[in-house]
Amino acid sequence: MTADTGRRLAIAAAFVTIGLLAAGAVAGVSGLDQVGQPSGDEVLDRTAQRYDAAETVTGTATVTVENDSASKTATVEYAAAEPDKAWAAVTTPNRSYEVGTNGTVVWAVGENESYGRELPEMTAVNDTTDPVPEGNVTATLQGISEVDGESAYVLDLEPTNESVDAPNTTLWVDTEDYRVHKLTTDDGTNRTTVVVAETNFNVSIDDSQFAPPADRVAVTTTETYDSFDAAQSGTDLDLPAYENGTFEEARYISRPESTAVVQRYDADGENVTVLTATGASSYLEGVENGTAVQVDGRDATAIARDDRTVVYWTDGEVTTGVVVEGTTDEAVAVAEEL
Repeated sequence: MTADTGRRLAIAAAFVTIGLLAAGAVAGVSGLDQVGQPSGDEVLDRTAQRYDAAETVTGTATVTVENDSASKTATVEYAAAEPDKAWAAVTTPNRSYEVGTNGTVVWAVGENESYGRELPEMTAVNDTTDPVPEGNVTATLQGISEVDGESAYVLDLEPTNESVDAPNTTLWVDTEDYRVHKLTTDDGTNRTTVVVAETNFNVSIDDSQFAPPADRVAVTTTETYDSFDAAQSGTDLDLPAYENGTFEEARYISRPESTAVVQRYDADGENVTVLTATGASSYLEGVENGTAVQVDGRDATAIARDDRTVVYWTDGEVTTGVVVEGTTDEAVAVAEEL
């Protein structure tokens, strides 16, 4: 288990605690048929209502991820606010960092740098505390136990869809106010334990808690277009069109050091991809097994891999290429039709 894996699981488990599982309403599955005890689905439904009703949630938790060869522990402080704000500070013995979103930018701050990604409107966070569709988890009440002196229902959680390969998950929920006290998951390799030390509902949180750092470095952003004209309007690059195919979509990709537009066409059932990019030459310098070809008298390079061939050339700072499901000759022919 790598440090990155442990870090991702720590963040994921923390957010599971504040919303992903705790806030998911579930379909009816009967729990223990004991007088005076709710069923598993009733407990989880009440937990969902507890978190759904909150405008804000804050807390702290200890997250431990372990397998047969390693064990890592992190302390996580977290906060969430309706409808689309979240923040977490993760501290491990070796490092600390913060991650968050204000609904428009997802950001992170480490020891040496920070970064932020602008969220396209279609993928912006819509609901921090209720992101799970109803009916996707079933719960079975296993009994009542104590977590740090607090009485808790013990629930086994399973996906409603039996084809989903989900880890074994157990959730401990307070018997009085339905706060999450503990969560464990086991996927057969990694075992994650989240112990929630503190949970606060409806406390005041200043918006600055979720604001991205002013000196952040932007990372990859994407935008998808359903017409050639829309794609051309969305970039300063001069895009070539493939007139012998039917335009399917274009994706604009922006990174700090480069931009690219990837167009996809259907040519009588065959996929043709047209690439236009800046900043690509540094990635192409080390390409091996390329074959020199000519495209309308222009020097180009062809690379064949499996059943696909890429032909590309660079003019100034702009690299243009085509990808076809076919031979080098077929790729050159398509390139000459741009």
